[in-house]
Amino acid sequence: MRPTHCLFLLAVAGGGLSLQALSAQARPATPKTLPVAGEVFAVAGRTAFLILPPAARAPAEPGPRPRVPWVWYAPTLPALPAAEERWMFERFLAAGVAIAGVDVGESYGSPDGRAVYSALYEELVNQRGLAKRTALLARSRGGLMLYNWAVEHPESVACIAGIYPVCNLASYPGLARASAAYGLDEAQLAAALSTHNPIERLAPLAAARIPILHLHGDRDEVVPLAANSGIVQQRHEQLGGTMALIPFAGRGHDMWPGWFENEALVDFVVTHARSSLGTTAGLIDVAAVADERRPADAVQLVGSAGSEFVPEDAKVASQWQFADGVLTASPGWDSVVTKKAYRDFRMHVEFNVNDATGADPESRGNSGVYIQQRYELQILDSFGVTEADYLPSYCGSLYRLKKPDRLVSKPAGEWQSFDIVFRAARFAGGAKVEDARVTAYQNGQRIHDDFAIPRKTGAGKAEGPEPLPVKLQGHHNPVRFRNVWIQELDLDG
Repeated sequence: MRPTHCLFLLAVAGGGLSLQALSAQARPATPKTLPVAGEVFAVAGRTAFLILPPAARAPAEPGPRPRVPWVWYAPTLPALPAAEERWMFERFLAAGVAIAGVDVGESYGSPDGRAVYSALYEELVNQRGLAKRTALLARSRGGLMLYNWAVEHPESVACIAGIYPVCNLASYPGLARASAAYGLDEAQLAAALSTHNPIERLAPLAAARIPILHLHGDRDEVVPLAANSGIVQQRHEQLGGTMALIPFAGRGHDMWPGWFENEALVDFVVTHARSSLGTTAGLIDVAAVADERRPADAVQLVGSAGSEFVPEDAKVASQWQFADGVLTASPGWDSVVTKKAYRDFRMHVEFNVNDATGADPESRGNSGVYIQQRYELQILDSFGVTEADYLPSYCGSLYRLKKPDRLVSKPAGEWQSFDIVFRAARFAGGAKVEDARVTAYQNGQRIHDDFAIPRKTGAGKAEGPEPLPVKLQGHHNPVRFRNVWIQELDLDG
C-alpha cells in the first residue's frame, strides 16, 4: 500500500502545519496529474483542481448558463486524487456532476485550511458558476477538513459522503500531532475541541438536515470505525439528523477497490449534488431503478420487515392488511399515511391493481398516492384505454388536473411502479410564491416532467407551507403495494 494513498504516518513540521507555515507555503499551482482530465489552478496560493462534465465544457448557449452540480473531494494532496478514484469520478461526470478540490496540506481541519476551503468555494461558485450547495466526499483524513468546513457553512452543503473518514482528532492524528497545525500546544487544543473536533460540532449539520453516508471497515485500526463514523452516527441521530453507515466486515484502512467502486456511494452523491439545482428533473436514474438499487439514505416504508404506514384517521379501524412483504388496501374507504411529514423527496412505489368489473371505469382498481395529502397521483386499472379516451382521472394522472405524458399502464394483476420526485410549494409571508413541482415515472417511463402543480387535487388537503405525510388512498379496492421507500431531499436551488 502506497503511503500517499492512505494516511501519512509521518508528522509534518512536528505534527502538522502551523498557521504561519501554511501561509508561508502559499504558492502558484504546481503541475498535478489527475485521474481524469481537468484543470489545475491556484486558489489562495494553493494548488486546486476542477474537472467539469462534458455538458459544462461545451460552448455556452445564449442566456444565463445553468449552474453545475459538483462534488468536493478531500484530501487533495500531491498524489491524491489518484487512479483509484477514476471509476467513481467517471460516473460523477457522466451524471453531469463536476469534481473539485484544493491542497491544504496536512492541515487536519485547521482554521487556516478552512480559510483556503472558503476561498475555493467562492472561486467555484461566484466565478465559475458551480452550484451553491456542494456534495462533500471525504476520504480518510479528508473528513477532518470537510467536516470542519461544513459545520461552519451548512447552507452550502448538499450532503456528506465518506470513505473511512477521520472525524475525531483524538483518534487520528492525535492531539499531539495535530496541535501544530492549529498553532496550539496539545493542552490548548484539548481545551478547544468543541470548536475544532468534528464529532463535537455536528449540531449545525443536524439542524440543516444534511444527509450523511459513510463506508467504513470494522477492522480499521488506523481510523477505527467506532471512534469516527460510529460516534458521528450516534451523535448526529441524537441531534435529530439522519445518517447511513455501511460497515464492511473484515476490511481495514486499505486500497480495496470496493471503497472506490461503490454504486451506493455514487448514487447518493449524484442525487444530492443534483438536488442543489432546485428542480425535480434529472433525479431519477432509470437504470438504478431497474437494478432495484434503493438509495442508501432511503427509508423503507413497505418491505419484507413490515409496513411503516399508519391509519390516516386514528378513530377509524384500519382494514389494511400486511403479509409477506405486501400491504393490501382496505376494502372500505379508510386510508393510510406515513408517520412522518415530508417536504421535498424522492419516492418509489410498486403497486398491483385488482381485477374488477363495473360500468364506471374509475371504480376498477382505484387507489392513489396523495403527495403531502394534497396532490393525488392516480392509481387505476387503465390498461388498454386509448389516448383519445384517456381522462385526467385515469392511472398516472394528477387527478383531474393533468393526464400522463404517455400511457404505460399494465394489465390488472401485474406489478407496476411509480418513481416520484416532488418539490413542495414555497410560501413567504403566508402567500404561495412557487407552485409545487413533480417529476414522475410509471414503469420506467416518464409521465410528468417537472410539472408545476397549480393547486391541490380532488379531495386533497389545502395547500400550505407545512409539510404533510404521504397518503396511500383506500378506495374500496384491494390494491396491493410492495417495496415502497422514500428519500428526503432538499430542492432549494
